[in-house]
Amino acid sequence: MERWIGDLLVDTFPSEKSKFRSVLVLVHGLWSDSSCWQPWATHFANLGWDCWAVNLRGRFGPRAIDVLSQVTFGQCVEDLHRVIRATPFPPVLLGHSFGGLIAQKVAAEGGLSALVLLSSVPPRDIRAEPTRTLRLLRLKYLPLLWLGRPFRLEDKDFGRSWLASVPVHLRAEIYRQAVPESGRLARAFFRRSVRIESQRIACPVLVIGGDADQVVDVAAQRASAHWLGADFQAYPGHGHAIMQEQGSERVVRDIHRWLVQRLGETILLADLGRSGSTE
Repeated sequence: MERWIGDLLVDTFPSEKSKFRSVLVLVHGLWSDSSCWQPWATHFANLGWDCWAVNLRGRFGPRAIDVLSQVTFGQCVEDLHRVIRATPFPPVLLGHSFGGLIAQKVAAEGGLSALVLLSSVPPRDIRAEPTRTLRLLRLKYLPLLWLGRPFRLEDKDFGRSWLASVPVHLRAEIYRQAVPESGRLARAFFRRSVRIESQRIACPVLVIGGDADQVVDVAAQRASAHWLGADFQAYPGHGHAIMQEQGSERVVRDIHRWLVQRLGETILLADLGRSGSTE
């Protein structure tokens, strides 16, 4: 289902029987839109969560490329703030890849029940070396990064990096859904120029990574978790696009369990808090 919040398009996945007061707000990364969350949103909805998958500006509409040419990181943060203000109760925020940086920036302003970072790009504050794959991508696309125009990664590059742990026969369909990306945002991604005030993030935080991630090394994600004072979980064999990889239903169940254990009855709907189980 589609929902408009001002001029922002949000794909909603209502659960058949809602169990929680908090909505899961899902934030995509670069070269992506809300479609990347479809498998996980379905699984979460089956567990009783209402999900809102955000499309940041420049992901839809006839003037998308023009919008991407001008978009800034700060505007993406404001987009996410607008979505959060529309939720009926402090939401749980899930951010993937570069979307994890946007989510952290928003979390520093408060108003969340919890924050989950998935294959998240480390902020500038974390001392972490880029992976070899990322260094090669930056070198290849340096002219486009310098020009600042929207562009797409070539399918072979997307496959070797984002989709390295996705079976080859499934990559073409995922790449078909990939979108052009803002040159400004891509430059911030490769340069790791975003800073986060970790001490201002007061809600519970879970950091999740795959040990086969070719974009963000699992050691960098572990360092981010330590810096944030967060819980950390690494998954063997999983890569950067973990929510589009086979077998990731286990990760969904683990996130669900962590949220219920950390937040308890504060996020349960009143009738379930008195009598129902969330498992």
